[in-house]
Amino acid sequence: MVAAAAMVLLFLIIAAVVLNVGWWLRDKRDAQNDVDAAALAGAQELPDEGAASAMAEAWAASNGVESGELVCCEFEDLSGNGAADLIRARVEREPGLLGGNLLDIGTVTVTASAAAGKQRAVAACVIPWAIAAGEDNPGAANDWGLEAYQLFGFHTSEFTTPGNFGALALYGNGAVNYKAAITTPCGEADSVCDQLGDPAVPIGGTLECDVQTGAMGQNTHAALTDRDALYGAGSFCDAVIYDDAVALAETSVACQQARAVLIPIIVAFPPGGHGAIDILGIATFYIAGWDRQGPWGDEDMDGDTVDDMVWGYFLQDQDVVEAWNVQWGYSDDPFAPTRVLLVE
Repeated sequence: MVAAAAMVLLFLIIAAVVLNVGWWLRDKRDAQNDVDAAALAGAQELPDEGAASAMAEAWAASNGVESGELVCCEFEDLSGNGAADLIRARVEREPGLLGGNLLDIGTVTVTASAAAGKQRAVAACVIPWAIAAGEDNPGAANDWGLEAYQLFGFHTSEFTTPGNFGALALYGNGAVNYKAAITTPCGEADSVCDQLGDPAVPIGGTLECDVQTGAMGQNTHAALTDRDALYGAGSFCDAVIYDDAVALAETSVACQQARAVLIPIIVAFPPGGHGAIDILGIATFYIAGWDRQGPWGDEDMDGDTVDDMVWGYFLQDQDVVEAWNVQWGYSDDPFAPTRVLLVE
């Protein structure tokens, strides 16, 4: 009877610990969801730090985060332009344990942190490649039929040959312009499709942009290598599957800055790689990898019979911005459409 009583007590203690650990993990997950959402809400108001803090705190208060649980906020200037473009917040709370402090096993404070960054979706942020839309309208998901889990090859021609790579003539027609469009930090390049000046795209319309082709394999490899070096990224940012891309974009600032890029969504590739392309909008993609050795672009990564130089994934949690909502042409307009990403 004594042994049986001892075993019952032991089982009760084990059950209590298991329940407490389960509740702690649940509270940890809830705290992470709360702080992620608060950081994203605050990031909408950047670079105004006061407004960003107020928005994060207002969201937390209206969604059940108790007073004092949200530690808000810290700010960073990632672009170096003197204005905050990243907000960091933290949630701290006591977990809901069985019986409070059952058997005096104590409590462990639940802590979760998040950081969200903001980037203007102006033309000077766009990378000079393209993705063909899966549908001819945005659809209910506002994604033009793009599939997140599909591996996309980034190019602008229906076909390529090793070393040759089609690209949008966004910043000029030369190889130097092409490389600069990839390596220059967002917001510092000249206007996109500058041969068109600063076009106003009517609601529901598309932006026409020329295509350039040429021996750009070496330039693409060099530009992406320089881009990785600029942000302190490297081959560890390569992603094999979609989940890898999402995890790296959310947990590594270097990978997010170097590899999460804006790429135009187009109606279709021109036959033969020549002619104009109609841009429907721009979306956020993650550069999963590229051909680092010549002959460049000699492997079909996505299975579409077109050899690929660069490839990656569509980040479906980020909004696609329609062409008529993009500020085409370089601008410091703080009201230009933006993209917001969780970076930590």
